[in-house]
Amino acid sequence: MRKVGDGSWQMVSGHRRKAAYALLAKDDPAYERMPCRVIEGIDDERAVTLLHAANYFTRALTVTERAAATEALRGDAVRLRSEDPSLSGMRVDDVKAAIIERQTGRKVSGKTIAREERLARRIAEDLSPEWAAEADRGNLSAEAVRSLAGTPKERQAEMHAAMEPWRRTKRELSDYVRSEGKAQAGPDGRIAKAARLVADFLDSPPDNPSAADLSLLREMALMTAPYADAGTDARKRRRRASGPKSSK
Repeated sequence: MRKVGDGSWQMVSGHRRKAAYALLAKDDPAYERMPCRVIEGIDDERAVTLLHAANYFTRALTVTERAAATEALRGDAVRLRSEDPSLSGMRVDDVKAAIIERQTGRKVSGKTIAREERLARRIAEDLSPEWAAEADRGNLSAEAVRSLAGTPKERQAEMHAAMEPWRRTKRELSDYVRSEGKAQAGPDGRIAKAARLVADFLDSPPDNPSAADLSLLREMALMTAPYADAGTDARKRRRRASGPKSSK
């Protein structure tokens, strides 16, 4: 709780707990009062930061909600890093982790935060609505999400519709995705996504591409060149191994 300008009290975090007390109080008067902790000198910005940090460890949050809670801390993390010389050079995700630890007393790594935010973006951008809902509820492994992300959404919807109704657990759903992925192997999900993004850029490029854009496109061409003729090289090697062709 904090006291605001007009002298009234405002709840900063603990809204779910208050709702639980209200429900319990209907049957037990002992829950009509709830213990609170007062925080002095906390402005609006810090109050929002505290709310998002406290929400990170709420069990009821979905994957995307947890990622949204840490993503909301980005502005505070950038500001703190610019104001505190000791944080100079520290990754933004590590600063977010430090904020959460300071506000809640519980540790989380910056790598975990970055991984969860990447997973949430992949769920939101690359999964069909049916599978996105499953993943958001925590019913898919990260491997299964990556596999689905490399599959067209129309095919994803077909897979979900054809899935046996008895599959309900995370393992059962993830095993199904894995088996379907092996049956219809496609490109690596990371490459498929990169190709879509590049195609989107080339579909409506800027009138005057910047030098940085052109430099990156050339770099990408050089990166992928060794793989462009992989099939041709393999055929040449097979022909050499089989010996010279007959003059007939």
